[in-house]
Amino acid sequence: MPTFSYIARNRSGRISRGQLEAPTPVDLRSRLNAMELQLVAVNMLPTKLGVHLLTQLRPSRWLPVRPRDIEMALHQLAIMLRSGLRLLDALKALQMQANRVAMARLLESLHQAVSNGDSLSKAMAAHRSIPPIVTHLVAVGEQTGCLEKVLMQAKEHLSQRRSVISEVRFALAYPTVVTLAAISIAAYLVLVVIPQLQTFLNAMGRKLPAMTQTLVDLAQWLQMYGANLVVGVCLLLGCLAATLYIPKGRLAFDRFLLRIPVVGNILRLAGTSGLAGSLALMMQSGVRLVEAIKVAAQLQSNRYLAAQLQAASKSVSIGQPLAPSLSTQDAFSPILGSMVEVAERAGHLNMTLDEVATYCDAELKSRIKRMTQLIEPVVILIAGSIVGYVYIAFFIALMSAGGNFR
Repeated sequence: MPTFSYIARNRSGRISRGQLEAPTPVDLRSRLNAMELQLVAVNMLPTKLGVHLLTQLRPSRWLPVRPRDIEMALHQLAIMLRSGLRLLDALKALQMQANRVAMARLLESLHQAVSNGDSLSKAMAAHRSIPPIVTHLVAVGEQTGCLEKVLMQAKEHLSQRRSVISEVRFALAYPTVVTLAAISIAAYLVLVVIPQLQTFLNAMGRKLPAMTQTLVDLAQWLQMYGANLVVGVCLLLGCLAATLYIPKGRLAFDRFLLRIPVVGNILRLAGTSGLAGSLALMMQSGVRLVEAIKVAAQLQSNRYLAAQLQAASKSVSIGQPLAPSLSTQDAFSPILGSMVEVAERAGHLNMTLDEVATYCDAELKSRIKRMTQLIEPVVILIAGSIVGYVYIAFFIALMSAGGNFR
């Protein structure tokens, strides 16, 4: 994309100079107008071929669309619309600024659909990378004439939800990574280092100490039956993957996850927080409750929680209250059902859901912090015990090789 140097004047008449990338001078003028600047003079700078090639060959350009890219696009689109730029011009500007090819193609598709007469919400609905809540909020914004406001609300909601999901994933992944690292180090010592040391000691006519001999026996057993063990693990993983591929199997597995003592509580809190926040935002924006519940069900990654919401939408659609459908013991947090029951009687459901989302977010962060503080020493103790045992056995064998231990 060419780079232009420009001279522009703001509303007070002050002259400013700078450089911007734009496909054409007309697009440059549109971008400056969105920044409340009036173009006075423009000059195209020579393109640096090496920099252009490096930009095109950058691996990150070819990655798929990330949630962060959607959030940034919504934020920038809201700012451009608020500055008075037309929707088509704003989408075109975003397309030209996109750093990823997939994101540029998505924005180009949106621009093409809108220019053909489709609404922005309809154009967004055709892309799976855009969450359904954004599509519904944009539809409401188009009907009410406050599109830039709902775009900013959608961006804030997606950003907050992504932050919560990242914290949950980090809390669950940390002990797994530490344990795998410890097992990998121990396996390397047992399968590679100690057998070589055994060969050296046997050549010297010495026997391994009992502690080291136990690890050698384990290594020999793994060498004999390791292939069968790997095949068995692969078969188990394949069966698990096939079970998760079947809808009923995925439903049962997700329900089982919610029943795990510590992990289940965190997953329920995360699901409750996401549900309350989504419903509150959509209801405040004018989305009907039944439609909001259906959209919230699509946003749930846990299939069991999504099934509970689908059943709740059917109950609400025939005139039943929402609270009983959300009071299942092994689904959402108990506070959700009790608070919704009170809110339905008082008539301020959206405000109560917002408060529930705030409470669950704070409680979720607190529980993640406590779980991390609890699990970290336990994992370190277990991993340290495994690695420590192997290291002690290794050094005892070295001392035996030097004749200092029998």
